[in-house]
Amino acid sequence: MTSRLTLGWPLTTVVKRILVVLVVTWVVQVIAERWMSLPWIGETLALTPGQVISDGRVWQLLSYMWLHSTASFTHILFNGLFLWMFGGTLEQRWGGRGFLKFYLLSGLGAGLVVLLVGWIFYPDTPVLGASGAIYGLVVAWAITEPNRLVYLFGVFPMRGKYFALIPIVFALADFLVQGEGTSHAAHLGGLATGALLVTGWWKPQKAWRQFRLFYLRRKLKVIDGGRGGEEPPQDGYWN
Repeated sequence: MTSRLTLGWPLTTVVKRILVVLVVTWVVQVIAERWMSLPWIGETLALTPGQVISDGRVWQLLSYMWLHSTASFTHILFNGLFLWMFGGTLEQRWGGRGFLKFYLLSGLGAGLVVLLVGWIFYPDTPVLGASGAIYGLVVAWAITEPNRLVYLFGVFPMRGKYFALIPIVFALADFLVQGEGTSHAAHLGGLATGALLVTGWWKPQKAWRQFRLFYLRRKLKVIDGGRGGEEPPQDGYWN
């Protein structure tokens, strides 16, 4: 069952349910942490690399992606917005179960990157938010819907691959300037996980075939260039 919003982005069943869970969880967080001074939700469910390694709190690799910062509404607002914009089309393409599996695996992959990087550099710093899973959706949407026509601000037409570059470039730029209060490992880990999953490059045999195909194409170009008398191409509390 899918409902269409006026801006043309589908609000699908699983996306809607994830949004409801995120909002309800955030409201519970706000009540517990801001009104009742009970920080146990974040302390128990946020991803703290040191706790996962030392205390065996492996559930944090998945639970962190359902929490958001209670210090500002914008964290859950933008994650929810991107989930709606990029998730609905993917759910229509893959079905509800396939979409949910991809969403969870993207979040898990981002969590594993946070765990690895955080264990070395910030073992006691908690990370929370759905950003890793969301960036997995963004890169998957860019790969599967590269030529879809969308309208920026409802006015300016853009191809899907360029539209999806907006949040991707933002994540990369924030990493380069080392923006504060942001888990760059989660964002980049989600991007990498989503790309590997949607392309199938996480499978060694698929990656090897693609590498061989790329090599053979380059070799054929050099041979063709030689026969034609032409020069071969020159290669030369983060959230």
